[in-house]
Amino acid sequence: MPSKSVSSERGLLLWALPVTAVALVGAVAAGLFARNVYGDVAQRVESAPESSASPTPEGEPPGTRRVALSEGARRHPDAEAVQQLLQRHFNSINKDKYYLWRSTVVRAKRINQPYEQWQDEYHSTEDGTVVIHRIVPGPDATMRVVMSFISTQDPADAPKSMPAGCLRWRVVYRIVPSSEGLRLGQGLPDSSLSKRCAEN
Repeated sequence: MPSKSVSSERGLLLWALPVTAVALVGAVAAGLFARNVYGDVAQRVESAPESSASPTPEGEPPGTRRVALSEGARRHPDAEAVQQLLQRHFNSINKDKYYLWRSTVVRAKRINQPYEQWQDEYHSTEDGTVVIHRIVPGPDATMRVVMSFISTQDPADAPKSMPAGCLRWRVVYRIVPSSEGLRLGQGLPDSSLSKRCAEN
């Protein structure tokens, strides 16, 4: 006949096993949820085709100011609306029009980037050779846009980690539906990669 201590240990073990199983299932579910919410952002940036992610600019960098769609992105039902939104967004930067920029982003971005800060970040920036590579679904009816572009700027206005006058970018933008139409949402973690234009 087993002792009371052995019986209690067995009872504790039998109780702990289902709790552990539930915890493991919860952890896996949480991981899958986080993956869906962030949309494999870093992976999508990395996996954009190299040949199209760093296109050759037309003329001098940053190249053409027209936002282009890849063949795959063009098949998305919202491709035209996304292209028009991003065209207005990049026009606002290239033409130094803060109030046009405000009309392309969600309220939180407008609050977080008032005119003075926006000027500090963009006053010397020109963007071009913008290519939308993919448009993929995100959570809550949002979209993720995988794209590339070239920026030129005063090196002092470039990211502190890469103070260069010309940068090639591969990014994922978050597009959010609103009562006013599509808008650019808050930035996503690990959603941009850049390298100097001279790099291969």
